Amino acid sequence: MTLAAETGPAAVHDAVLGIHRAVLEDESLLAEDNFYDMGGDSILALQVLGRIERELGVKVPPQVFFTARSIADVAGHVSAERAAAPRADTDRDGGHRGRAAMAQEWALLSALRDPRAPLLQFHAVYRVTGPLDTDRLGTALRRVAERHDSLRTAVRAEGDRAVLAVEPEPRVSLETVDRPGVPDTELDAFLREYVRRPFDRGRAPLWRALAVRRDTEDHMLVLVFDHMIADGWSLDIFVRDLSAAYRSGELPAPEGGRGDYAQWAAGQWRRWEEGRAEELTAYWQQQLPAEAADFGLRLPGHEGAGELTKPSSLVLDVPAEAARTLREASHALRTTPYCVAMAAVKALVAHVTGRSRVTLLTTNANRLDGAYQDTVGWFANGVFPTTDVDLSGRFRDLVGAVQRSILGATAHGDMPAMFVRRRIWPDLPAGFRKDPGVYFMYNDVWGAGLRLGEGTDVRLHHLVEDADSPGLHMWLLREGESLRLQVLHYESEYPAPYVREFAESLVAALRLLTADPDRPMRDLLPAC
Repeated sequence: MTLAAETGPAAVHDAVLGIHRAVLEDESLLAEDNFYDMGGDSILALQVLGRIERELGVKVPPQVFFTARSIADVAGHVSAERAAAPRADTDRDGGHRGRAAMAQEWALLSALRDPRAPLLQFHAVYRVTGPLDTDRLGTALRRVAERHDSLRTAVRAEGDRAVLAVEPEPRVSLETVDRPGVPDTELDAFLREYVRRPFDRGRAPLWRALAVRRDTEDHMLVLVFDHMIADGWSLDIFVRDLSAAYRSGELPAPEGGRGDYAQWAAGQWRRWEEGRAEELTAYWQQQLPAEAADFGLRLPGHEGAGELTKPSSLVLDVPAEAARTLREASHALRTTPYCVAMAAVKALVAHVTGRSRVTLLTTNANRLDGAYQDTVGWFANGVFPTTDVDLSGRFRDLVGAVQRSILGATAHGDMPAMFVRRRIWPDLPAGFRKDPGVYFMYNDVWGAGLRLGEGTDVRLHHLVEDADSPGLHMWLLREGESLRLQVLHYESEYPAPYVREFAESLVAALRLLTADPDRPMRDLLPAC
């Protein structure tokens, strides 16, 4: 329910506090409390911002939310915005309608310039045990595509720009093949070849689905997406809608608004042209080295530059003790597991490289506008949180510094990193990133929510993925109380034995540092 426009400041403050209490599930919250100190994280922040927009009619800029000292500060901003004269929704003004978003434009033009550019694709593979009606599933897939414009979108180059072309009707169909009695290794090889098959980005749809029948009630279901039209968050939206469409034929009502992705892209370009580029450049110039040559991060096992060959993937189960100490430390330090785990990565990188200032690559899911939280699209931008690391200090203090750097990066992460880097380092070559680095992200396993009705069991099936740029790409993935560490790399850069050694050292560092956050890190890390 939307609060009446004439409601006074006191009622607005109560409403904002109520939203925070509901999202954090804590009725004891006070207006002077800080969202992040009370257990908030980036996912919960999206829920707060979405509910404020839907219920109070105010879009809170991420810079305001992430830098607010208290819930009262956020409420004050909302109250002031409601008191101001109504303004046009400039994100929907159509000034650049049809132009692709920045990340899409960068990726498309880079791929056209570089025939060896990596595939920007991702997939979800499911083992389906029990009844599966493939005709019904095909109908459900078309229903989902009807709802989301991005699932009917192609991305085409027009000179030095990229444009979105949305088809009015979905053309997707469910492919089906029979593979009875095929051994698991042979089937995985077949599926890996299928998910690596590139898309023609000039023709929609830029996603596909395959059902492999192994037996009457034993199937593999494969979903493949070009990153140009979707991201990990989108996968969760997709499987939620697909589950509902398959089970009942009806799609769920969106929890927030369901904006047009092309409208969001137009708003992104408008903000860039109206001065946001200068603000971001000034911020990142303070964070990143003065010279592009000093930006790359090479771990001791790096074997040199050259053509990227032999993509490889490592999946390591995190011992229950390490998962437990991470949860407990996050609660005790009043921050998120993401911040704590990122701090452990930075401590280990500083330990093995001797660096006192560590920059990692991570992802900012830029869905802070409530109108787009239920929209399939590519909203994720790379950012570079940078932290000074003093290994003679306590892990507790490093976690606080990392949290501040992540909040700063998130507040300045509404444009793709490549656009900002080109402004800081004008001589940087066009195309995909060539400098090695360390990417880290912590999140729940994307796409785990597929449900196809009573009597049908659906489980995610791990299939080896490929890195899409140099360096180490690490995900700490949560499934219930369990964690696993997935590392993608190219063996031409980092041999597999070194990657395993580094991954095992990271798990050890995570356990040791979180179990004793007040000891000097230098005393703990040699044991890794």
